[in-house]
Amino acid sequence: MVPLLEVKDLNAGYGMSQVLFDMSLHVLPGQCVSLQGRNGMGKTTTVRSIMAQLAHTSGQVLWKGQSIDRLADFEVARLGIGLVPEGRQIFPNLTVWENLVATARAPKQSEGWTLERVYALFPRLADRAKHFGNQLSGGEQQMLAIGRALMTNPELLILDEATEGLSPLLRQEIWQTLSALRENGLSILVTDKNLKQLLTLCDHHYIVEKGQCVWSGDSTAFRADASLKQRYLAA
Repeated sequence: MVPLLEVKDLNAGYGMSQVLFDMSLHVLPGQCVSLQGRNGMGKTTTVRSIMAQLAHTSGQVLWKGQSIDRLADFEVARLGIGLVPEGRQIFPNLTVWENLVATARAPKQSEGWTLERVYALFPRLADRAKHFGNQLSGGEQQMLAIGRALMTNPELLILDEATEGLSPLLRQEIWQTLSALRENGLSILVTDKNLKQLLTLCDHHYIVEKGQCVWSGDSTAFRADASLKQRYLAA
């Protein structure tokens, strides 16, 4: 099966500081994949490289087997990759409704994502439709960031620090949402620090250490190696 997304031997960084060293991963159609590692190990840099927000010096990013290395960030998004960035980055001076429709893309199929469907997924956004982004709680902003990404009708949803800074109750709501999206067939690539939820949600896992993949496997293999958490994930 041809991967939906494939990252091959990616090298990237900021100025003279290299962050990624031959980073590789892939996401199959319908698969949910986690990218794990301590802070500063290259997870966000990998996401930014995939989305063409950061130029890589060598290696490839492939979408359905075709290189997308020369595309601009908005062109990558148009391919069908929706991003929920770290820190949410919603538009603070736009209303919830305006945030959702600003980057919306018409669905290719009748069951695609529409404003009504996003409101059904997150009823709180419907209640807050006329409120500005900076008037929302952190949890509401994360719902809005996910809803905004879904409004682009992506084939792959990428979430960088999916539940960072949220209360336990809101974290649970986000995980339940991601589980429902996965059951609906949406491919997902997610970074987060909640290992228990990642092992439940995801089919496959990659661990990043100093800018390269040092381990990959499914949840069963992860649970079977008790040393992984201490070696690569403990603070």
